[in-house]
Amino acid sequence: MSENVAGDLSVLLKARGWSSQETNPGASNLWSLAGRAEMYLPPIVTRGSFLWSDLIERIAEAHEEKVDTIERAIDLVHFDVARFRVDAAPGSQTIPLETGAAVISSAFGMLRAAATAARQPRQSIGSNYSRLGDEIVHEARLAHTEVGSFVFPVMLKVNPPEALPETPLPGVEFESSHPESQERRVTRTLAQALTAFEKHVLQPAREPRMIDLTPVVIAGGTKEMLAQLHNMLSEPGVSWLETRFTWAPIESAAAKSPNRVLIPAETEARALVAQSVKLLSTPKSDPLRVITGPIIHISHVPGEATGEIAIQTPSPTSARYGRVEVVVRQDQLSEIHHWMDQGTIVVVHGVVERRPGRPARLKDIAAPAPLDDTLIAPP
Repeated sequence: MSENVAGDLSVLLKARGWSSQETNPGASNLWSLAGRAEMYLPPIVTRGSFLWSDLIERIAEAHEEKVDTIERAIDLVHFDVARFRVDAAPGSQTIPLETGAAVISSAFGMLRAAATAARQPRQSIGSNYSRLGDEIVHEARLAHTEVGSFVFPVMLKVNPPEALPETPLPGVEFESSHPESQERRVTRTLAQALTAFEKHVLQPAREPRMIDLTPVVIAGGTKEMLAQLHNMLSEPGVSWLETRFTWAPIESAAAKSPNRVLIPAETEARALVAQSVKLLSTPKSDPLRVITGPIIHISHVPGEATGEIAIQTPSPTSARYGRVEVVVRQDQLSEIHHWMDQGTIVVVHGVVERRPGRPARLKDIAAPAPLDDTLIAPP
């Protein structure tokens, strides 16, 4: 039986700025692109059919793109993609086979480290890789290389979780949002960790201190991730590493999600990476826990000085997503509502209290802040 791809087409159209008029369930929907183009999308579209070809050509014409570009975009509707790109030596169209193998191996190592750090930020993993994180990385796929020096696309299929039902309490105003998928959290962690490292360590171009690496760790950077980065940069024939991220349209991405990090392989940059790995190898004891994730619930009793939010964070014992409840000031709620609407990833610090049969809770009143703020390098 041929696959119905009408749902994927509607996701792509929405992601590219098309809007749909309300129609009866099961009927064709009329989609329009800012008054420049219109077309009907039937409820059933079979890949490879005449209808499929006609729709793809209409979309391509509206966006002034090639048909195969649109077909590729539909194939990736469910996938986050991290593209690891290295440059060949000037005048060369090849790289050593060993270099290509090392780049792919290091890309796997970086993604694996991100999958563990995504469950809880830490500066070093050692042998304590997350089994649940490894299960997610096991599903990653290496796509065909792409034009543009040497591009190795790593694809991770996004499987958005079902939102948990909320039970409203009398007299309590509340709002909830759809949770972030486990796969998106892994790719996002890798992107934000590399972005933080580029801004806090490479841009200042001075010997790193632990204070410089703290935002990198909060974003998901680890000793193991940076060690794999150093392996890539040390390969012969590699003059730089560029990582580009594209986000699966099937799940909304945060408004400021990173999309590109460029790291040179020059001697000075490699030295900064090596120094950072050494620093993160030093054991550190900190009673405070760092919580990062999207806000998935806000509740507030009118007139009260505080409200309560829930930040999505992975469950330590299962593949289901968990949450940590946080008490916040009432005067911050308006800003917090905006962050939830935008899918902003926030960060809080505090001592976590475990409560049998109930979600974990931060002990004291906290002031959440966007994780993006930690990615901004100091002047």
